[in-house]
Amino acid sequence: MNKKNIWVTGSTGMVGQALKRAIISSESYNIIETKRSDLDQTNQNETNLWLKKNKPDVIIITSALVGGIQVNSKYPLDFLYQNSMIALNIINGANEINCKKLIFLGASCMYPRNTTQPFKESSILDGKVEETNEGYGLAKILGAKLTEFMNLQHNKKYISIIPAASYGPNDCYDEKTNHVIPALIQKFHNAKVNKAESVEVWGTGKAKREFLHVDDMASGIIFLLENYSDNEPINLGTGEEVTIKELACLVSKVVNYNGKIIFNKSKPDGIPRKILDSSKIYKLGWKPSISLINGLEKTYNIYLDNFNK
Repeated sequence: MNKKNIWVTGSTGMVGQALKRAIISSESYNIIETKRSDLDQTNQNETNLWLKKNKPDVIIITSALVGGIQVNSKYPLDFLYQNSMIALNIINGANEINCKKLIFLGASCMYPRNTTQPFKESSILDGKVEETNEGYGLAKILGAKLTEFMNLQHNKKYISIIPAASYGPNDCYDEKTNHVIPALIQKFHNAKVNKAESVEVWGTGKAKREFLHVDDMASGIIFLLENYSDNEPINLGTGEEVTIKELACLVSKVVNYNGKIIFNKSKPDGIPRKILDSSKIYKLGWKPSISLINGLEKTYNIYLDNFNK
């Protein structure tokens, strides 16, 4: 059997690494990789030349400028511009080389702040996105619309997937840019090592979130690559939500930190609740397999092995 060539953009990142593991285990594809130093995906000419030379059969777009509330709020233009250009260049370039299958990875911040929850795929444009990551959310909406219009105008089979917030191996532990789970792991671990009496967590702790282990995300993406071709985006989540306070308590337990947790209510919570309606993918036959507590334990053990040196 001739294996198809699959380009995983952002293959050195957390999601890209998880996809590589899943693809290797499936034995159905040859992986094409690029490093950021080899290809600037925000450069249209450079991206077009690379695509014409390598001609991948399948493209999965995971590359993105990402970060938490603090960095999103500080650099909204960067998040809007860079993520929009990545989507525009790769999706348009894929059409020019007649790439038949493409997956664009969206994000739950595409959904309006005040729409009905759990978020249904049909509600993306029902209102204004959350201000604390508006640039990123708008760029992701653009990417999803590009796949939709490519299908309508050029008869492609491009799809958009909207995953819940991911965590797991190869996550970013940079204090200035990391997301909530790596931030909490790092904070509680450092507090334990330094015997600190308390740990500060941003916000009230009341905000509700849904978290998806990156290996479950990768398995869901590969499942949809082979089993989904509708024009509408599709959610990919666990269907389980947790407050930030509950999450902080879980992380402190996993890390074995016994001090106090102090919530800094002067800092933003972001959107009050964020949970996906993933019933569509469940009906197709996919379900997540890694519980939050199990995933946190695995993630902390990897943190100890790789970052605590």
